[in-house]
Amino acid sequence: MALPFADILKTFGAHGELLIRLCPDAPREINVSEPVFIKIDGYAVPFYFKRFETRGTHRALVVFDDMETEMLAQELVGKTIMEKGEGRMAKSETPVADISVLAYEVIDEHAGQLGAVTGFFDIPGNPCLQIQCGEQEMLIPFHEDLITTVDHKRKIITTNLPEGLVTINRQQ
Repeated sequence: MALPFADILKTFGAHGELLIRLCPDAPREINVSEPVFIKIDGYAVPFYFKRFETRGTHRALVVFDDMETEMLAQELVGKTIMEKGEGRMAKSETPVADISVLAYEVIDEHAGQLGAVTGFFDIPGNPCLQIQCGEQEMLIPFHEDLITTVDHKRKIITTNLPEGLVTINRQQ
């Protein structure tokens, strides 16, 4: 279960700096080696802090890795930063759209075990997982309507794919 950590208020400089408002129950000691998550297009996307400086009791100035321009940072304004909570459940609430799911096993609720994730294609509007299914590779949409759970502890993605999608992929 991801917990709200902070709200992104505005950009604060030309090098990707963001001013954030910390949630009242957010920890004041931050482990910058652990990711935080921001929901983008329905997916919880992991971000790592490059810099984190507290500003008073409820604000901080942050820079995320690979987001070091004002234009990139501007895209995050108004979003909520989430963190992993203590005693976090193994299943995430929403799919994590990045290469962190490589080598996860994919199991469909109807078709059973499909195979391991071998690639992630961040196609705008249609991110896809590449799965090695025996001798064949298949692409499945990485969409919240099709991904039931992402269990990071067991490294398993459970899907509920439409009838025929698996069959079509296996015939090619």
